[in-house]
Amino acid sequence: MILSFRRMLIWVLLCCTSVFFLGGNIRNVSGDAGDDGVKLPILMYHHILKDSNKWNQFVISPQEFESDLKFLSENGYQSVVIEDLLLYQKGEKELPKKPVMITVDDGYLSVKEYMLPLLEKYEMRAVFSIIGRYTDEYSENNDINVSYAHVNSEDLAELSRGGIFEIQNHTYDMHKIKQGRKGAKISAGESKENYKKIFCEDVEKAQKMISNAISKDPTCFTYPFGFYSKESEEFIKEMGFSASLSCTEGVNLLSKETGGLYLLKRFNRPHGKSAKQIFVKAGLEAKK
Repeated sequence: MILSFRRMLIWVLLCCTSVFFLGGNIRNVSGDAGDDGVKLPILMYHHILKDSNKWNQFVISPQEFESDLKFLSENGYQSVVIEDLLLYQKGEKELPKKPVMITVDDGYLSVKEYMLPLLEKYEMRAVFSIIGRYTDEYSENNDINVSYAHVNSEDLAELSRGGIFEIQNHTYDMHKIKQGRKGAKISAGESKENYKKIFCEDVEKAQKMISNAISKDPTCFTYPFGFYSKESEEFIKEMGFSASLSCTEGVNLLSKETGGLYLLKRFNRPHGKSAKQIFVKAGLEAKK
């Protein structure tokens, strides 16, 4: 089934509420980090289109995305991906003085069409979290309408080989609100055993699909709409994920001592609110 913009409007309401959820053991900070750790702001994108009628909370223009990359570059930010954070916490790699993470959720084809050339231009990388079901569906048809199409398995392999995108898991088919369940979160009154079966089967199905496409296992789980529970965090750790991404807004403070890269905070980048505005509001100074 093709994702419609009506469904995206539902996402607006859900993500607006999800930013109030508490994050994990990564602290929210402002100002200078000092010797306590490294400040890591994470930007969250979804879809890029040229049609101004489609711009909203989750759809921006190619020009807006380029302006963000230009701002980051001019202010000395260097992009990192999950692998860099894992190596940092293992003591095998240092992070840049001013790291930033660019994340892109859902798996739209517009990412390949518009984001890829701009990331290459500014020599930056991004974390691309895809919904397995839609990648499978678009692998079975020839629909390449950039307004709504998702990447297929060949696109996924191509993007992974290119080195610009790190592919991560955004569930196979839990990116929805159905029968009382909010995304991948446990439902009220649901038994832990039932939830574990449903949740783990879905996530493992996506994991297998992605691994088959790119010959590499995702290391990070990205929560649909930002909805999570203590049970979901427990199960992704059991499945071997080393990190997770939330929709809680804030700046992450990383250190080798604290350990854990779960429930990393992110700033959604909507149409009309630049990365510069987001960073200034978060207390991240920018050059004049």
